[in-house]
Amino acid sequence: MSIRLQDYIKPLNFCDRGEHLKGTIPLTGMSRLTDALCDQNGEVEIDFAFDVDASGNKTLRGHLKATLALECQRCMKAVATLIETDISLAFVDTEAAGKQLPSEYDPYILDEATVVVRELVEDELILALPIVTFHPEDECAVAVLQPREEIETPQPVEKKKPKPFGALAGLKKVKSDDE
Repeated sequence: MSIRLQDYIKPLNFCDRGEHLKGTIPLTGMSRLTDALCDQNGEVEIDFAFDVDASGNKTLRGHLKATLALECQRCMKAVATLIETDISLAFVDTEAAGKQLPSEYDPYILDEATVVVRELVEDELILALPIVTFHPEDECAVAVLQPREEIETPQPVEKKKPKPFGALAGLKKVKSDDE
């Protein structure tokens, strides 16, 4: 069943009813995510399926898709980056319960009965961001430096350093002449 996207949901109730959320959420209002973006315009496509698995875990399996304007690390201009991620969460009430989950689920600790959908989506998108982003080399505004064919190595300049005990050698000669 596809329902209209809401700001707040009660995930445990959604799991019990086997609800399905599908739609889009605007990027505006996702302040932690938009701080990393060059442009805050755009939407996130979500497809969430709530369920109770055979072990009784209340779960959310879903898919997120968004094209985000991230900063190219070569030219510092916006580069459109497609972010797609699958999520598999199990709702728990304590950290200890989260450690008991099968490895296929990431724990989502519920502090309250309701969850802000935008915050859940924002958290998952932040986790899916690449460490660095670049334009393809042929599209980047900064020319990639080509290595020189011939690298000139400077010749070392030899300086004659005075010997620290050279003055003593001169005194020794003077003294032996006096005797």
